[in-house]
Amino acid sequence: MNFLLTVDIGNTRAKYAVFKDKEVVELNVFDPCKNDLEILLKKYPQIRKGILSSVGGKESECLKQLNTINIMVLTGEMPLPFKLGYKQKKEMGSDRLAAVAAAYELMPDKNILIVDIGTCITYDILTDANCHVGGPISPGANLRFKSMHEHTAKLPLCKPDFEKFSLECSSTEDCLQTGVLFGIQYEIEGFINYYSNIYNNLNVFITGGDNKFFENRLKNCIFANSNFIFNGLRYILNYYENK
Repeated sequence: MNFLLTVDIGNTRAKYAVFKDKEVVELNVFDPCKNDLEILLKKYPQIRKGILSSVGGKESECLKQLNTINIMVLTGEMPLPFKLGYKQKKEMGSDRLAAVAAAYELMPDKNILIVDIGTCITYDILTDANCHVGGPISPGANLRFKSMHEHTAKLPLCKPDFEKFSLECSSTEDCLQTGVLFGIQYEIEGFINYYSNIYNNLNVFITGGDNKFFENRLKNCIFANSNFIFNGLRYILNYYENK
């Protein structure tokens, strides 16, 4: 049995997943500034290797806790299971690389769009020639609410309420909810339509912390589960080791 650790440090949360072969045996959030990862390695002494993706900093804090195993830090400059068409490879977010790898493992040699709805919303195109050509980045829901609150005199700070947002607005908060959440929905639909006209038989994956809230609103998409990014990290690590 092959145990490995995958670590994903995002802009909002840090998470890990422990794999036994391709099966996730534990998935949780953690605090990089505490000894959570040290405790985890004691719980799973079978873990001898791992891979870390970070867009939120705290790499050194995690690496210090993981110095008893072989740990790889994911970057765009390392060998990947797909070609990277991005000119500035070292600037490509490792979370985006992991998402593309997860989609590639599921659908190799296909045209794919991965939409990650989190702190920011990222769009990544993987062509049927297995080339990642990047894609747009826009603010996520909380960033949009925060921006309107901080850059106006009277607009309140709202949090996304995905249960009741509609086009009927009877209060300022309703107006903000509608503008932000429908704005995100229509933005995503617009990009899907745009790329569908360029890439034949486009397969669309929706992932990220807020993906479940749009599940009943975005049609003809594959909504990824919480293991999606971690599966991409696992796939990249195994690919790298077998090169």
